[in-house]
Amino acid sequence: MFAQSFRGRRWYVVRDSLSGKFFRIRPPAYDFICELERSPTVGDAWQRRMEIDPENVPGQGEVVRLLSSLYRSGLLSSDEEGDVEPLAEAFAEEKRLEARQRWSSILFFKMPLWNPDPFLRRTLHWVQGIFTRWGLLVWLLLLIWGAAEVANHWKAFTAETSGILGFGNLPWMLMTLALIKALHEAGHAYLCRKYGGEVPETGIMLLLFNPLPYVDASSSSALRSKWKRIAVGGAGMYVELAVAAVAAIIWANSGEGVVHRVAHNAVVAASVVTVLFNANPLLRFDGYHMLSDWLELPNLQRNSSKMALYLLERYGFGLRAAVNPAESRREATWFTTYFFSSVIYRTLILFGILLVISVHYLVFGVLLALVFAFIWLVMPVANAVAYLWSSPRLDSCRRRAVGVSLVVLAVLVGFFALVPMPNHFRADAVVKAENFSRVYAGTNGNLVKILVPSGQMVAKGTPLLQLANQELDHGLEAVDAEQMRTAAQLRWALEEDPVAYQSLQPYIRALEARRARLLEDKEALVLRSPTDGRWLAPEAGLYMGGMLSRGLEVGVVQGEGDFYVSAIIKQDDVSRIFTKDQVHQAEVRVRGQEGTILGLTDLQALPTERESLPSASLGLLGGGETAVDTRGSSQSAGGSRRGFGNAGQATRPAQPVFEIRAALDRKDTDALQLVHGQRAIARMTLPAEPLLWQWVRSIRQLFQRTYQI
Repeated sequence: MFAQSFRGRRWYVVRDSLSGKFFRIRPPAYDFICELERSPTVGDAWQRRMEIDPENVPGQGEVVRLLSSLYRSGLLSSDEEGDVEPLAEAFAEEKRLEARQRWSSILFFKMPLWNPDPFLRRTLHWVQGIFTRWGLLVWLLLLIWGAAEVANHWKAFTAETSGILGFGNLPWMLMTLALIKALHEAGHAYLCRKYGGEVPETGIMLLLFNPLPYVDASSSSALRSKWKRIAVGGAGMYVELAVAAVAAIIWANSGEGVVHRVAHNAVVAASVVTVLFNANPLLRFDGYHMLSDWLELPNLQRNSSKMALYLLERYGFGLRAAVNPAESRREATWFTTYFFSSVIYRTLILFGILLVISVHYLVFGVLLALVFAFIWLVMPVANAVAYLWSSPRLDSCRRRAVGVSLVVLAVLVGFFALVPMPNHFRADAVVKAENFSRVYAGTNGNLVKILVPSGQMVAKGTPLLQLANQELDHGLEAVDAEQMRTAAQLRWALEEDPVAYQSLQPYIRALEARRARLLEDKEALVLRSPTDGRWLAPEAGLYMGGMLSRGLEVGVVQGEGDFYVSAIIKQDDVSRIFTKDQVHQAEVRVRGQEGTILGLTDLQALPTERESLPSASLGLLGGGETAVDTRGSSQSAGGSRRGFGNAGQATRPAQPVFEIRAALDRKDTDALQLVHGQRAIARMTLPAEPLLWQWVRSIRQLFQRTYQI
């Protein structure tokens, strides 16, 4: 037994050498336990503490709970002859309880295998350099290098990630995950051993039927410094992120094959999984224990549940005997906040896991959903009903408890099912000018002069760029010379050979047509504005002296008059536009100028499905959120034919979409600098509807979109 400091107050940590477990005891309880050793009976010990420190002595009810807890934990001992048997029975009962918990929670089953502590002692000197300042510096450099590699190959990385749960990749993913988790647990074990803690157990844990290694590093809770306890809690993630960085470097510098695939799986497993689960304090993994040690709030999750129960019993059921687990307002705030945050996050992550698994493996996902529904829905409801019906704690207020529960349930159901709430949806959009034209190079030529700088207003026909092509001049000279020669032949044939004269006529017409085409190309060397508006070619200066090929887009002329918005809506929402649910209000925010809301007028929904997006910028390859189908297309991001301004990525949507067009309110557009092609977000406000029916519709659409049912 030794002392620890929590929030400036002394606690005592007790280690049970028989089970290897650690227990925290408050000072008043510790003083009472010490008094038990000097007193013949529990009553005498309590009386002596009353005489010595009457203000802090535990009450008789607290004494009973303390003794019961010590007995269940196997911490009570006596010099009496028959005391060993109850102690052994308590220990055996605890082992039986642990076994029942393991088998009853088959989704999170643990199977201990061996004691790794002797091995850790022998090999610690080989790896302890990882947990030094130099090791930390190398770790930071690896992280920066690995992050840079992923950023430089981001599109390729995300493309490979989309199929990471596919059947062909699943064995590699499971194997990689098991290996990384072994290194993760080794990080906990070695740092715990470095600080003097024991690691008495390691084994296999079945997490959602996936075998993963684990170690028992709970002895770190006995470390006096909370920073050492936090370090042990973060050691596994420390190792995992280093593995992710190394794997990212290998992935970026390797070709297709086993090494490349395993490296990609390692990056995802050691970074995304770590952030979502291990690092998140709302789940009871490493981040949770680190947060508890940092806040110096032991048993944070259990106390937060007790806090929620206390608030319900004390202020809902009027139970004055309810015990507040918080000793200060700060603790009460943390407990309450953690309870609601963790419940919400666990629910979201649970539904997310089920959705991802069911998309790839429908039958397995349905089975998991049934199991989770029983564990986290049926059982809690059954326990709540049993608590209200038969809990001895509610004997004095059971009627009120049942009544309050029914009223709260009725209010919640009524609120979600009957009270109309704001109803809207958003859609990706693009701003377009009514008067807009692209300027293309009409022929091949070198850019020799910019006649009008980008950003200037121009009239239709204004010369914009001057190209030069000596081959055209040489071609015209050659055609002129050939025409002169043919004219001489024609004069001779007219006098000497009428048949030859007739045969030269088609050749003369061909020369005239060729000369006309060359003159058109020469005229096209001067690029002119196709309409009135503002000339926009910000990158033209970069191409001075360079060759521009025929048909290349070199800029745009944008009218300064009316603008309109073209928005795409998914098939899930199209029925709400074309049926009785009419849009009450529509507005749009332009990307980069989100502070100003623009009103939309003259809303028109095109009744046919779009075969292409209104703009490539709305697709994933162009930075939007709509998936595009690139199969059979020669265009791709970075490989498409492009000019100065437009990326020309594939625009065929992967799923059916519809288009809505609306004019921008004139008085609102004066506050913004609008450019044709700017991305925007449109918001459509529909008639108010209760939240329950909005959720039902969203879930139904999700199932229709994901499972086609």
